[in-house]
Amino acid sequence: MLELDKSKVNFLVTENMVGETKHILNDLTKEMDILLKIINDRKIENVFFVACGSPLCACQTSQMLFEKYSNIFCKAYSGMDFLSHSPFILNKRSLVIGISDSGTTQEVYESIELAREKNAMTIGITKNKKGNPLAEKSEFVIGYEADCIWEVHLLITYYLSLMLIKTKAHKEEVEKILEDMKKIPAILERLLSEVEEDSKKRGEIAAKYNMIYTVAAGPLLPLAYKEGIITMLEFTWTHGSCINASEFRHGPLEVVENGVPYVFFLGNDDSRKITQRTIDFVKKLNKDYMVFDINDYEKNLHPMLTPMILFVPLEFFYYYLSIYKNHNPDDRRYYGGLVKY
Repeated sequence: MLELDKSKVNFLVTENMVGETKHILNDLTKEMDILLKIINDRKIENVFFVACGSPLCACQTSQMLFEKYSNIFCKAYSGMDFLSHSPFILNKRSLVIGISDSGTTQEVYESIELAREKNAMTIGITKNKKGNPLAEKSEFVIGYEADCIWEVHLLITYYLSLMLIKTKAHKEEVEKILEDMKKIPAILERLLSEVEEDSKKRGEIAAKYNMIYTVAAGPLLPLAYKEGIITMLEFTWTHGSCINASEFRHGPLEVVENGVPYVFFLGNDDSRKITQRTIDFVKKLNKDYMVFDINDYEKNLHPMLTPMILFVPLEFFYYYLSIYKNHNPDDRRYYGGLVKY
């Protein structure tokens, strides 16, 4: 196992997670309330998120809120897709939200430029409010000044989405999610003190595999892509694939056998039975699997908040998976301009 000082590993964002989530909920929501009034005044009819990588996965999760609880059209785009396959309905009644932690992701800020050409309202969400192209090109900017981008991006996009949904149709479910969001920092704080050792053991087991299939459904599917593709490939240099449990029996089940590893994310929403059915099938034929079940970590929270909770044990899991492979998750060979793309 690689010996590292965890406090100096950029990949691991657990150290300031609690304080950063409190900052979003206590401070930035006031700023977002001002933006929400402007959104309402502009009579926004549709919403587009534009991002790449992990931020895109957060946006795809928030898109599900619109789909499940409102009649407001919403779609999350990867930046290149937004530029090359722009939505026909993009106009002055559109809200385009671009997210980039650095604010320098070219296809994201160029998407904002395109949106402004179509007279859409634009919001840039980035770490710093000034000094980056996304902030400069967006009509409005939210600067979160935090490092735990998965939690931060989910909290910001959830709040904007849910509050916008509330203006169109008052729903008890929406109020429940907003109320439960206030509990997130305390739950994260508890988990940070409880789950590391178990995730470390799982990471040691998983480190022997050259590739892993990650399986999930419902609101956990974007998180499964984030971890099973982005984290696995970029940070641990382990081959991986993400499978929607709803589609598992339509092809993927044919490769199930001992020695083929699976990691399942199991939520407590209506999709739980879908993923559980897949787990039950794999268990009959294969011993190489593990399950991250939300009910092992938190049972008294709205199911749509599960992606924020499972992130904690998963963050430790992939960190230890990487260092048990003797790989520093901060190391890169190509990414970030090391090799021209």
